[in-house]
Amino acid sequence: MIKDPVCGMEIEEEDFTLEFEGKKYYFCSAGCKNKFKNSPRKFSREYIHDLVIIGGGPAGVTAAVYASVLKIDTMVVTMDIGGQAVDSSKIKNYMGFDFITGKELTNKFKNQFLHQHYLDHMIDEVVKINRKGKSFEVLTKSGRTIRTRSVIIATGMKRRRLGVPGEERLLRKGVSYSSVQDTALFKGMDVVVIGGGNSGIQTANDLKNLGCQVTLVSQGELIGDDADIEKLRKSGKVEILEGYDVEEIRGKDKVESVVVQARDSRVRKEIPCRGVFIQIGLLPNTEFCRGLVKLNEKGEIVINPDCSTNVEGIFACGDVTNAFGKRIVIASGEGAKAALRAKKYLLKKKEMPE
Repeated sequence: MIKDPVCGMEIEEEDFTLEFEGKKYYFCSAGCKNKFKNSPRKFSREYIHDLVIIGGGPAGVTAAVYASVLKIDTMVVTMDIGGQAVDSSKIKNYMGFDFITGKELTNKFKNQFLHQHYLDHMIDEVVKINRKGKSFEVLTKSGRTIRTRSVIIATGMKRRRLGVPGEERLLRKGVSYSSVQDTALFKGMDVVVIGGGNSGIQTANDLKNLGCQVTLVSQGELIGDDADIEKLRKSGKVEILEGYDVEEIRGKDKVESVVVQARDSRVRKEIPCRGVFIQIGLLPNTEFCRGLVKLNEKGEIVINPDCSTNVEGIFACGDVTNAFGKRIVIASGEGAKAALRAKKYLLKKKEMPE
């Protein structure tokens, strides 16, 4: 896989290229290409950025676009662009679209982020934030250190795991957390979907439409969209097990079955299958900032109405916070608010002596 030498992003289209000392380089955008062209042997600036945004989901990219409009010297550090939105097969009522897929919306994010509002960025994982006087150091997994006057944390959430035997061992051997990327691989097969919320119900419907024999397992009653639940129940192609716990995922080199147990009767049953789709919710990505910012009992960053945290100069937005409503449209709005608040903080900071 070809990677951008400036930001580390994997290159899928060869639209931006440049030859230097007999070697051809590929870039994600005109911005990275120009940065390389101006200083081919030195791809990052050594000075202190005004703002580092951590995360590239809906909250992070919106914060980045607003930072660009507000003329804030910004570096975005993210493992990908799009975040959890890319895993949604259908997104309803996002402003401007009655319906759009996660992949389509993510591509629009990328276009606006990379081409309409180019910002300095690197594809990396943040492992720690350190305070350095009145500024911060952002440390990444690849060993980079980025200095900044302020930080916006927009790292979103990650898939919750079952924690049962066979789950880790059979990951990518029939066990999946990403319904959008993997459903087509199981066309016409027997599959089990675990989770009674919107994501589980949506995944079960998608697999049903691919001709799969689907068993949907939920610890309690289904709690997703009423219309989607009704469609599932009337299809006659999905067995729904409400009030069941997953005990084990079995298989030698690939998934062969799932063992479940009824909560009321404790009766166990084994369901033969080729694929298991785990859709049981999300956990906030806050491991790297524990001990620095205040977290609630769920591990979410506690924020004020203006997206500020208990640490001056650190702001947070989107699903990683305790803000009400885990929705893409809400996360985007919170990202804009965080950028506006960061700008106000930076203007005030420049009036103060260091």
